[in-house]
Amino acid sequence: MIHFVKSAFLWFVHSFRDPAWIAAYALSIQVVIFWWQSRILGRHAATMEKQTEISRTQADTADLIGKALTQQGKIMTAQFNFQRQLEAQSERKIMFDLIIKLLTSVHSLTAKLVVAQYTGPQEVEQIREAWTQMDNDATACRSALIGCEHLSKEERDHFNGYLEDIAQLKQTNAANHADYTQLQNLNDKHKDFLTLMAQNRKAAIAAITSVV
Repeated sequence: MIHFVKSAFLWFVHSFRDPAWIAAYALSIQVVIFWWQSRILGRHAATMEKQTEISRTQADTADLIGKALTQQGKIMTAQFNFQRQLEAQSERKIMFDLIIKLLTSVHSLTAKLVVAQYTGPQEVEQIREAWTQMDNDATACRSALIGCEHLSKEERDHFNGYLEDIAQLKQTNAANHADYTQLQNLNDKHKDFLTLMAQNRKAAIAAITSVV
């Protein structure tokens, strides 16, 4: 056995002197190198494939996030528009309510003046309070009208005209019914105002209800 091993070793050593064996050894080494390189390249290819899959997954995730953000933007825009619409209708309703209250004060004062005799302090005080109530309601309307952004030009002009006419009224307590004449002329000039405001107020309430 030892002799066989020794002979094989000597043969192996002498084979390096033979160009054919040297070429065979070189070829074998190249085969091993190529095999090793193929394994390395295979692992690299697998790694690249995994990275490509990860990149694809990240791209899909980014696309989903982009779609979600777009949808969220649409929702936020819709919510903003909804809020603006609700604020507009609510503002209009408040303005119409104030005008209706003023109209009620005007007609209440008119009703008192048509029978006024100015013969007793209680009657005079009631008429004075009615004038004060009308003036206070008119002031509230003027203040609200300044900051009201959701009225049409026609509505704003109509409101301003009515408030300007009320501002021209002067309490005299004259026995010749001069105060009643002032109020009656105002009511005649704006005789359709109460009906118009009542209709617009109902429309504003209906709009708010439909939005909600």
